[in-house]
Amino acid sequence: MGASQRLRGVGPGTVRLARATAGVFLAGMAAFAAVPLAEALGAYSSVRVVTAVVLIIGLTGCYLWLAVRAVLDRGSRWDLAVLGVMCALALAVPFAAGPTWLSVGFMLPLAFAVTLRGRWAAAGFFASLAAGLVLPASQDQSWVLFGSLQNLLTAGALAGLTIFATLLAELQRTREEAAKLAITEERLRFARELHDVLGHNLSVIAMRTELGTRIPPEEIGRLRRELTEIHDIASRSLHDVRAVVKGYREMSLERELSGVRRVLETASVRCDFAELPPSLPPEVRVALAWAVREAATNLLRHSDATVCLVGVETHGERVTVTVANDGVRPDGGTVAPGAAGAGATVGGSGLAGLDERLAQVGGSCGRHTEDGWFTLSLDVPGRLLAATLTSATGDRR
Repeated sequence: MGASQRLRGVGPGTVRLARATAGVFLAGMAAFAAVPLAEALGAYSSVRVVTAVVLIIGLTGCYLWLAVRAVLDRGSRWDLAVLGVMCALALAVPFAAGPTWLSVGFMLPLAFAVTLRGRWAAAGFFASLAAGLVLPASQDQSWVLFGSLQNLLTAGALAGLTIFATLLAELQRTREEAAKLAITEERLRFARELHDVLGHNLSVIAMRTELGTRIPPEEIGRLRRELTEIHDIASRSLHDVRAVVKGYREMSLERELSGVRRVLETASVRCDFAELPPSLPPEVRVALAWAVREAATNLLRHSDATVCLVGVETHGERVTVTVANDGVRPDGGTVAPGAAGAGATVGGSGLAGLDERLAQVGGSCGRHTEDGWFTLSLDVPGRLLAATLTSATGDRR
């Protein structure tokens, strides 16, 4: 599996793990400040000891400030000021702490790498490493060279880990935005179709109505003809709107499943969809298409899912379709009747609409949460009796 394929599985959980790992390593490396502190406490006079302790603690504090904020991707206007203070402390530490100051020599290069951008970050990174070769450290140049090489590798590895965690978070945000844009684009398409259908006819109705108000009362025949034409235009407009809505509703179940898979995979959700029976009635397939769309929409809005499963079971003349995801949020509380994803609050309306759609074809909708999984169960008839089919207003067809 290539690196790009591995990144397709990146989700909120992966981002949190990467940030936690980077944070643990960065905080753990701060423990190396104990080496120069121990040497200062055991070998120097009280004034030099106090100076060394203050400088090393200050340097470590600045390092932790910049490193942790970089991992959390929470830069602030104070970061450059902290970096400036850190530079001054790093220049003073070698004169007060003795040769073992090289144990914390990785801190300043890392701070440059995660605080600045582009060429400035690279220039600061290598300049601070080069400074370690000339600042007072020890007469033993082999120790200086070894310590500088160690700081180069340590700072590079920590900077890479921090930047990687930040890039994963940005990748996750980008995929969420792409999924939202896909949903918005479909809504805009429907809105454009309605505008194209209604715009002209409504303009004509408004104009003819205005002209009708100018007809003298004695020309009652002409007024009736005008009203009849307005009525005809309005009837045609209503018919056109119904045709657009019907075309929007009567979408292909296969096409909808394909579109949902594409949107979910864009949001780093792995999909495993079972084959649906080809013999399902058209009305049932339309209702299921809407259910799948609503489930995908709420999964993106209300869960941290990384997997979405669609299963199919047949029981006599009934078919049960389950849409499950592993994205139940720990703080999600009660799953709402109207939310197809975990973590929604009570009061949603998405599944309430699905209940109505499925009821129109003799079906039902259920949902439950277990072991971090949210499952939407859609029970529909395998064949449709004419008596069970209702219109959008609830009337028998």
